[in-house]
Amino acid sequence: MDLLLSTRCPQCGADISFDEESTVIHCEYCGCALHITGRSGVMRTYVAPRNDVQRMKKAIRGAIMEADAKAALVSEKRLFFAPYWRIKGMVFRWVFGRNVEGESVKELKTKQLDQTFPAYDGINLGLSTLGIRPAALKLLFFDPSEMSRLGSNIKVAVPFKEAVRHGASLTETVPDETDMRVRLERTRLIGERYSMIYFPFRMIKLTREKKARILILDAVANRVTRILTQEQWEQMLATAAKRPATVDFSKVSFIPFKCPNCGWELPLNCFDIIHVCGTCHQAWMEQNGRFRGVRFDAAAPPKGENQPLLYLPFWVFQAEIHSNGQALKTVADLHEFSLAFPTRVTRSADQRPIRFYVPAVSIRNISAVNKLATGVTQKQPVFDQVPKERLTECQLRGVFLPPKAATGMADILLCSMTPRNNGNRQRFVQHADLTISKTHLLWWPFYEQRLFLRDAICHTGIQKGAVCSNG
Repeated sequence: MDLLLSTRCPQCGADISFDEESTVIHCEYCGCALHITGRSGVMRTYVAPRNDVQRMKKAIRGAIMEADAKAALVSEKRLFFAPYWRIKGMVFRWVFGRNVEGESVKELKTKQLDQTFPAYDGINLGLSTLGIRPAALKLLFFDPSEMSRLGSNIKVAVPFKEAVRHGASLTETVPDETDMRVRLERTRLIGERYSMIYFPFRMIKLTREKKARILILDAVANRVTRILTQEQWEQMLATAAKRPATVDFSKVSFIPFKCPNCGWELPLNCFDIIHVCGTCHQAWMEQNGRFRGVRFDAAAPPKGENQPLLYLPFWVFQAEIHSNGQALKTVADLHEFSLAFPTRVTRSADQRPIRFYVPAVSIRNISAVNKLATGVTQKQPVFDQVPKERLTECQLRGVFLPPKAATGMADILLCSMTPRNNGNRQRFVQHADLTISKTHLLWWPFYEQRLFLRDAICHTGIQKGAVCSNG
């Protein structure tokens, strides 16, 4: 689920709402364009409470009836924000084995992971997850001064390392419906991002004949999530206060969206993480609050290719794989390992280093990401580069996937190229250690072929509808 964030324009103070995946915001009031910083760390947001008085009264009346406290009076009201971890990423799981018929099986299972879970401890507010509701709500950047006017914050008690462990437990996919004797299993969470959402609750104290009941209300839906005694409430607060955790939160800020080299405004594509200056043709990526240069090239299509071309971005990195005293270092090694190599390549002659190719464009179907990456990586293509002075003639699609997420797919790609019925290759992968180096950005030429985009060099394809057009 993609969330809607909101903030005030640093230039004119107007309210701006934008998709959580946006890297650049544009104020429609003053016209300024700004790049958001702080996404590499743990971002904090909060949900504002909704003051639906009628629904609140209805919820309280129902709780009074349930607690058999008809003559109780409201003696105290308090609003507080409870922190929830949010983890978002792509799960890839390769399984190799044999089915009940004894046949060799190789399956890839994928899913989008987007989960929330409490970052507090020692307290049970009756809401173990926020579900999909944040997708329908407007999130505000964490603002202690604004939030303190509304209520108090419960301390974070679940540290980042524990949140990561919990996130790893969420990567399990649906078990196989048929029995399988698993020989090799590899699960990876790719492109994971952790953030914190502070969600509003109301504490309402009901008193009758010196006895008290504590109602906990979801302050967005305005419904009761728990009914507690005074002792339970005080014990929960005391326990939670003893377990504060330190989390390194990122500080969100904004920097001018201009080329650091020539000062001209950069192309306004709100979801791109790489920005290519149309004036000096240099590429930039925000890191730690400033723009840093990114090495990039564009692959030239084969001579005689006259069709209109669209260039999709790939992260390319060099890799060596070591396992049990063996190593894959060259293209020849990889072709020997995968048992699937182009007929035009001499099996033992190609001593180029192995390079992995991972598409960096936004793709809706994450299985298609792996298929496209495997198709190009397995070919280990040879190509020329487009001269820098001709890059302005190329239609470059925006970069969505960060380089760290791309290199995280190395294990998954190795499994993709592992034969399904070769136990020796699978044992090699089971203990494989990958060394990654020399990562750079490469735009790769595609042409349209009916419902597909077809790679002009290796002739791999992807459905046009699978490639997002955000920009």
